[in-house]
Amino acid sequence: MSPTIPTAPAGATAYYPALTGLRAVAAYLVFFLHFRPLAWHEGWVDLVCRQFYLGVSMFFVLSGFVIAHRYQGSVQLSRGWWRAYFWRRAARIYPAYLLLNTSVLARIYWPLPAGKVGNSLLLVFLSESMLRGFSSTLKYVGLPQGWSLTPEECFYFSVPVLLVLWGRRGWQGAVGFVAAVFSFGLLLTCLCQGRPALHGFFGSYYHLFNFTFFGRVLEFTLGVGLARWWRARPTCAAATWPWRTLAGALGMALLVGALATINSPQPAYEGNLYPSAIVLSIVAFPLAMALLLAGLLAEASWLRRWLATPLLQMLGRSSYFFYLFHVGLFSIWWRGAFGWSRHVGWQFVATIILAELGYRFFERPVHRWLLARTNRAPRQTSLA
Repeated sequence: MSPTIPTAPAGATAYYPALTGLRAVAAYLVFFLHFRPLAWHEGWVDLVCRQFYLGVSMFFVLSGFVIAHRYQGSVQLSRGWWRAYFWRRAARIYPAYLLLNTSVLARIYWPLPAGKVGNSLLLVFLSESMLRGFSSTLKYVGLPQGWSLTPEECFYFSVPVLLVLWGRRGWQGAVGFVAAVFSFGLLLTCLCQGRPALHGFFGSYYHLFNFTFFGRVLEFTLGVGLARWWRARPTCAAATWPWRTLAGALGMALLVGALATINSPQPAYEGNLYPSAIVLSIVAFPLAMALLLAGLLAEASWLRRWLATPLLQMLGRSSYFFYLFHVGLFSIWWRGAFGWSRHVGWQFVATIILAELGYRFFERPVHRWLLARTNRAPRQTSLA
């Protein structure tokens, strides 16, 4: 008999093991984008590995689903609700970021260089506040991968409005939201590009599409739409033929192959330069990812069983700390001790172990402590 899959009520924090395991897969793709054996730096393998930035897209779609699933039906546009909402989001994201980002900033800027104190403090502020992600030239200050938290935080600020619009206006409200966000990003870039005094803030259209919430709003919105579909879906048995899972996974694999074939130039500060690669990355791939997530939610499959194994659950829970930790002081030390792209397998294993320790002894306890400071008791979930 097929297992029954319940539909969680609004505001519930139902736990979906396969989605937690998928977080680990996304984080490890980003690791092997940055670090891979020397033998992987040539030929087709190199072209494929260079597309592993798509792991960030996977995170964005997952984030859209998780946040919408948690808060749809419970949004209250009141001061008290906003305060509690932002506190919970900050408690989840910021402590690990503050710890690891500050450690990198201290290595770079301490002691403060004479004559450059003001400039250094400004860079530290932009990095710690996550505002640096709006700049095409400053987004890598501190933890380089921390740029992705700027679009994430923008999504946190805007998703209550999206949920209200979608609830009141249906899909037209969602389309209007995406169009408004995208248009505002285009306007800011039009006004700001070519102005050196702004230090790269909205400095190019490539930066807009590849690195900002305004250009990548569709990825988050697809996750929100998936959460609404899942909530409206009646309780039923899991499908015996996992067509969504297969189609989504196959589509994602084919898109990685297509992007490798296109082989768009990817300057570090601009991202993909070919329009076709940009469209495949921020439109087609998230659509395939959303289809895969729908399959993992609604269908019984070997992939869902594998992602739900205890090992993948453990790795998925620590995947956020892993993502922030994998490029930082430890990777700098590893490069100095062993060289670039040397013993990458051992580096990968060591990073997993240290990230698990960071999650168990810092991220999780600090998160729980901060939630305990609120008036409402924390609701446990590994996805939120």
